[in-house]
Amino acid sequence: MTKISRMEELQHRQLDLRDIILGGQDGLVNVLGVTLGVAAASGDTRIVLAAGLAATFAESFSMAAVAYTSSITGSHALTDALIVGVSAIFGSVVPLIPFALFPVSSAIGIASAISALFLFLLGVYKAKILGLSFWRGGLEITIIGMAAALIGYFVGLLFKTPGV
Repeated sequence: MTKISRMEELQHRQLDLRDIILGGQDGLVNVLGVTLGVAAASGDTRIVLAAGLAATFAESFSMAAVAYTSSITGSHALTDALIVGVSAIFGSVVPLIPFALFPVSSAIGIASAISALFLFLLGVYKAKILGLSFWRGGLEITIIGMAAALIGYFVGLLFKTPGV
């Protein structure tokens, strides 16, 4: 393999990594923020799941469309869009599962803990590919992602319905 071929392969691999992280992290954090906010406001499992699923599919399609329209090369636009969109769906499912299996009061903590773990693992994956410290990579994505999701929770508390 020539040096140029290796560089092109590495660049494409980094773009795929970027797309996986972008979609997965964005899907997970957005849906976690929405579900935590709606859970804090309503305490109703059906409303939480409806909001979470609506956010999952709207956000995943939107992220895929942005990846498609902003692709560096037209030849990879569809691939980039698919990677981002599918990664966003997978990421979005992570915080939804606890709300489907547990009461809202328990699901808030479980979804937060599982999401933090997945964010950490996503950061470790990024660090491994880029040759960085896995602690730094894991903690960086976890802290940023959980801070963003907690904003959704606090907004939900502002609109908390009486008796919840």
